[in-house]
Amino acid sequence: MNIATYLQSKEPNYNADMHMLGQTWNGPGYHTRIPNGTWVHPTRTALDYALALLFSADATHYTRAADVIAKTLTLQDVDPTSPTYGIWPWLLEESLAEMAPPDWNWADFCGMRLALILADHADRLPTDLAQAIRVSLGHAGWSIFRRNVRPGYTNIAIMGAGVTLAAGELLDEPRLADYGRRRLRRVVEHTEHHGGFNEYNSPTYTVVVLHECENILHLVQDAQAREDAETLRVFAWETIAEHFHPTTQQWSGPNSRAYTDRVPASLCSYLSAQTGIEIRPHPDAPDRGSEVALPYHLPCPPHLIERFRTLPQPEMTIERRFIAGADEESTVRGVTWLGADATLGSVNHDCFWTQRRPLLGYWRTADDPAVVLRLRFLKDGQDFSSVYVRNVQRGRRILSAVNLLTDRGDFHISLDRPADGRFTGSDLRLRYELTGHGVTARQIRDGVYELAAGNHRAVIHTAPGQFGERAVTWQLGEDQGRVFLDAVCYTGPAMTFDPAQIGPVLLAAGTELLPHNAPVAVAPVNVDLSTEEKANVDNGIASWGEDAIEVPLQAHKYQM
Repeated sequence: MNIATYLQSKEPNYNADMHMLGQTWNGPGYHTRIPNGTWVHPTRTALDYALALLFSADATHYTRAADVIAKTLTLQDVDPTSPTYGIWPWLLEESLAEMAPPDWNWADFCGMRLALILADHADRLPTDLAQAIRVSLGHAGWSIFRRNVRPGYTNIAIMGAGVTLAAGELLDEPRLADYGRRRLRRVVEHTEHHGGFNEYNSPTYTVVVLHECENILHLVQDAQAREDAETLRVFAWETIAEHFHPTTQQWSGPNSRAYTDRVPASLCSYLSAQTGIEIRPHPDAPDRGSEVALPYHLPCPPHLIERFRTLPQPEMTIERRFIAGADEESTVRGVTWLGADATLGSVNHDCFWTQRRPLLGYWRTADDPAVVLRLRFLKDGQDFSSVYVRNVQRGRRILSAVNLLTDRGDFHISLDRPADGRFTGSDLRLRYELTGHGVTARQIRDGVYELAAGNHRAVIHTAPGQFGERAVTWQLGEDQGRVFLDAVCYTGPAMTFDPAQIGPVLLAAGTELLPHNAPVAVAPVNVDLSTEEKANVDNGIASWGEDAIEVPLQAHKYQM
């Protein structure tokens, strides 16, 4: 939205006493202990608001912007000996010491906003405040330098490079500028080596990459850094374009990091503005907050625009390497099938962190622009990170095999990892889930089920599963707006368990996304847990037709 509309929408939430914007908190479920639904005052939102105020043509807004910035600066940890040096808490209501744990990325997120304020609007602010911003930006830059994240942390690697480059030039700190330049170059080399962003095909963070490359091109004069930023910007657009499904208007899977199942309305607006093609949000798409259109945004490269309007052919499959492992087994690859009305994607191996979408599909019906097919593993109704899936995909068919991990967390992959490796839960289940209007579920024959909507259906071929000493049972179910097929591993009184001590675990099923009247595959999915005549007696094998997956029966460490 334009700046005037944005400011008008935020006016009721401005707290003149606190000099910050308030909002109802709806967090991701980690880093903060503040419950969702609490009225809070976020630091990053405050700096976004200050930027918009400074871009306004109304000079009366500049005093408020100064108040907001001054307040936000007081929340930064400026002690160079502190472990949280240079960062901010997420919220005014929760100090860094109270967070669980603090988010070091806030040096990057807030630092970039301070760099934009200092570069474009210092003359609209009191001299002493402009100097305070310079000092604060320096703290953020050195915090980023000290942390020195790996290039595989795609969005933060690029954002931190941009902050240190901008700080180096704006503050005349050659060491920061040189560090930022070298860091951005490493991201380019890392991406070229692996064949894609390690935060692969992320609807959230690929767009963050775009915005940060735009910011670098706006702020930074260094020729090499500008060339590298443009290289990454074009690569990000290529990632979006090749995974965009025009009929459903959705971002096809698999996704490494996604906060929603459908493209948020704000992202639809951004893509529409930068491509010139109307991309309509789904009626049930989340609104993840209003995004003000600041002048840094750059258009989609012209050679990619038509891809947002139509597929280059009626049916196609794209295969991409995301992470080049030491061998073929550890290499991370994605497959995305795109058809006229449907799309289905998977990654060859990953965990079930809530931000992961290791198997994801969409199709259009007369009642719904995009129903969502997703494979999840739930513990007490929440996505469980300590479970691993391997997929083999051929076009619209995917064989999946699932087992446990020993070194991941619960809801988050690392932040809530138990020190003793033990979890507590009363319900554990693998779930194939179809969400949308007019969805239905039924059993076709013994062990074969369909989740259907409109003219397409996901047919799921199940196999006998093992979860330690328990045999897995498959059950159909439905909830408001969704149907699902669950492999129930355990349900009952709360139990404490260690994945390393559960015993043999292997769940397997095959999925085919079919037009409603297309014939269903005859071949069953087979699971072999026996150890006779097997090269590795610790592994089981899941097979479906010509595809097979060898799976460790015992829980193991994360392989990425």
